[in-house]
Amino acid sequence: MRALAVDVTAARTQVVEAPVPVPAPGQILIEVRVSAVNEMDVQVRAGGWARQVSAFRKAGPVLTGFEFAGVARSDGERIAAGQRIIGYSPVPDGPRTHAQFAIIDERYVEPIPDDLNDEDAAALVVMGLTAIEVLERIRPLQPDQRTLVIGAAGGVGIYSVQLAASQGAVVSAVAGGDNAAWLAGQGAADVRPREAPYRAGDRFDLVLDAAGKSSFAQAAPHLARGGTYVSTNPTGDLGGFVRAALSGKRAGWLMMLRTDPERLRRLIALWRAGALKPAIDSVYALEDADAAFDRFAARGKRGRVLLKL
Repeated sequence: MRALAVDVTAARTQVVEAPVPVPAPGQILIEVRVSAVNEMDVQVRAGGWARQVSAFRKAGPVLTGFEFAGVARSDGERIAAGQRIIGYSPVPDGPRTHAQFAIIDERYVEPIPDDLNDEDAAALVVMGLTAIEVLERIRPLQPDQRTLVIGAAGGVGIYSVQLAASQGAVVSAVAGGDNAAWLAGQGAADVRPREAPYRAGDRFDLVLDAAGKSSFAQAAPHLARGGTYVSTNPTGDLGGFVRAALSGKRAGWLMMLRTDPERLRRLIALWRAGALKPAIDSVYALEDADAAFDRFAARGKRGRVLLKL
């Protein structure tokens, strides 16, 4: 099979030939059609995640990719060969999905309907699930409650804007000014510059930092009583836990490490209801993975960056 390998010394990728993996009991062989690019992939190419990369290498050359849309090529207990499926491989322990074939535990995949195409399906997986985790589990919003989404044009951000708006919340989005009209079409009531996300008198029920670059201390003066600050960077502001406990406001950190069929079914249901709409910035061939990784790392993208296998 064709697979993406990473040369961490040169910080670049290359397409190589590799054996098709053989599924063990409980696993499904997936023919990957579309996979997405994530922050972890960019960091691995730059030499990060060394301990995990060392473990990934034992399984083969593929070090990047953990979400996909594809076709099952072996039978499981729930999944039959030939079914189109989505899913993702657990973030910390692999295996990776930037290859023509991958093996994934059956508990991490779910069939998808015929009218959800491969690119849209792959665009929804991890970041759509992350938005659901925030807005249905950590802090659901009621009509007319207010939320601020920082990094609103990225994958987690745009799906959070959509989902919060579907709950009836008033959504303020923080992003580059050239995204203002696009974000308004996604459900944002107003769009604010990155340099000045807060305004005098703001009292948000939820501040979601999808970019993971701010802190509870910055958000706290602008949270309503009982308001919640959530960041996608679990290590960037650990002291915020203590400050939140003493303030009567709440803080949470989020990293989606794995999934299950129930969560994937909920993702599909929200797509079906129109509450989550696939947002695709760009699609690259596997040979152009370096350009895809660079695009993911650049400011100004709108939604997901995908690799088509």
